[in-house]
Amino acid sequence: MKVVKNKYKCVICKQENEYLDYMSFYSRGHADFDGKPVNSMAGIGAAIMECPNCHYANYKIDEAIENRFYKNPDLWNLSDFQNIIKNYPDPLRKILLVALQYEHNLDHIRAYKTYILASWVADEKEASEFRRKALSIFINKVLPGRNDDYLQIADMLRQEKEFDIAKCFTTAVQELTDRDHEKQLEAINAEENFIINQDSTRHNLGEIFKKE
Repeated sequence: MKVVKNKYKCVICKQENEYLDYMSFYSRGHADFDGKPVNSMAGIGAAIMECPNCHYANYKIDEAIENRFYKNPDLWNLSDFQNIIKNYPDPLRKILLVALQYEHNLDHIRAYKTYILASWVADEKEASEFRRKALSIFINKVLPGRNDDYLQIADMLRQEKEFDIAKCFTTAVQELTDRDHEKQLEAINAEENFIINQDSTRHNLGEIFKKE
């Protein structure tokens, strides 16, 4: 992990502070089936900067996440954002603040992916809430135009014990996967076995790629 310190001015309150810039991350080992990295929990959300004065959060604190309907400072006064600021600890707070901005901006792909990050750093009760939030955004907003994240979605559904729906996703991704992609097919088959056995626990890809 490469980190440098830089000074940036918050785009909301204009206060200048020193922030850590995370230039690169490295994670050794296999990820979990839902994409959660191993041995790098400290890195999840670390690249998000949060203003200590007004709590604006973004990967680039000196820039606003653009919106067709609102200016970012207006968004920051909404109760949803203030509730996150008051009720959640870092790093979960920072991740949720960014996710909600993406959601308000109708950036559905980044929103659902950021809620997945939130599920990785939350406790199990909250993780379920954020997984379901990500699933809702994906199924209702993203799915009509995107199909390359089916396995990740299937794994989150399985962890939420939605086994029948999860099986639909693994079947779909199996049909879309080239027969030459052996590793991906192995992962899909393993996921299907978890679903068939109604196993809702977290699994790591290292379980099927043990020889590597």
